[in-house]
This record gives sequence, C-alpha cells and structure tokens, in this order.
Amino acid sequence: MKAVEKAVAAVVRPVGADLELLLFRHPLAGVQLPKGTVEPGETCTAAALRELHEESGLHLSVKPQPIGVWNRYIPHRPGKGRVAQKHIWHIFAFEVNNPLPNHWHHRAEGSPAEDGLIFEFFWRPLGPRLHKEVQSLFAPSVKKILYHYHQEAILAGP
Repeated sequence: MKAVEKAVAAVVRPVGADLELLLFRHPLAGVQLPKGTVEPGETCTAAALRELHEESGLHLSVKPQPIGVWNRYIPHRPGKGRVAQKHIWHIFAFEVNNPLPNHWHHRAEGSPAEDGLIFEFFWRPLGPRLHKEVQSLFAPSVKKILYHYHQEAILAGP
C-alpha cells in the first residue's frame, strides 16, 4: 500500500474567552482547512506552512505545533487505475494573536488542480457542531483540533 503524507494547517485565534478556527470555502469541494501533500524532501511542518501560504496568502511568524495525526485509507479500485493508499494527515495548530481579517478571498497557487481558484476564508467558533460545518473528509481533523483544545465534551455531543 502506498503511503502519502499530508499536512493540515489549523489556524486558531482567541476571541474574548473563546477560540475560532480559520476555514475556507473551496469553490468545487466545499468548506475545509488548508491541507496538501508533503513534497519529497519537505518536512511536514514546512508543508503545513507552504500549504497555508499557497491556499490563504498568509505568512505567519508563529511556530506550528503538531496536534495529531489522522490516517485515511483509500481502497484499490480495479479498473479505475487507482492503487490502495494510506493518507497520513499531520495536523498542525497555528495559534495567532495578531489581528487577521475576519473574511477574505485568495487566489490559490502551487497546485495545478487549484491554480487560479478563488478561496473564501472565514472564521468559525471552535464549538460542538463545527465538524458538521466542514466537508465530511475534514471532520476527523476538526474533531482532533477540538480535542486538542480540551473540549472533549464536544466530541460526546450529537
């Protein structure tokens, strides 16, 4: 089985006593987090920084903190030309205190599949139903982010 390393950038900011997570709307694939493939010779941390910049335009000076890993298994599809793969999603938190816009658009770069697409960025409270607001593929990553920020009770909810 082929293993593919992925890096996820979870940008979190305080708002009063609460926290918000940066999300974006991909015009073809729904609401998600900045994520992409780790390139040969690149560390997962460097990939998270690169993906964040390519997808959002942000250059953050904060050091990303590893907060979890999620393994996604993709089965072999005979006749479809797809081999079985294991995607290893490395999730990094970027905790920012400096002011960032509440909403912006960015033209994606770096990936032929996304070059030129316009992504809409916005913040959402780290709350009990946040994992239901994102495209289902990203729900496990959002749950790990919630868990990291000591909101275990949220995971037990509906």
